[in-house]
Amino acid sequence: MMDGKHKRKSITYETLEKAKAGDYSAMQEVIRLFQPYMMAVLSMEDRKFNRELFERLVQRLMIITWQFDMYYSEE
Repeated sequence: MMDGKHKRKSITYETLEKAKAGDYSAMQEVIRLFQPYMMAVLSMEDRKFNRELFERLVQRLMIITWQFDMYYSEE
């Protein structure tokens, strides 16, 4: 049984598609999905939160989302 703390978060295909197309609300949803991990783990330096590093990570996430290939084919 999953409690609220460990509930799996996900994003829909449609939301990812909208974020890739530049939809602001959809991009915010993508960022919200990764924000806890980026803040708690990736943005820490010497056990202190580094806001500049976090902002660079958010920018990189946005770029990766825009470049994401929505139409993957194994061919």
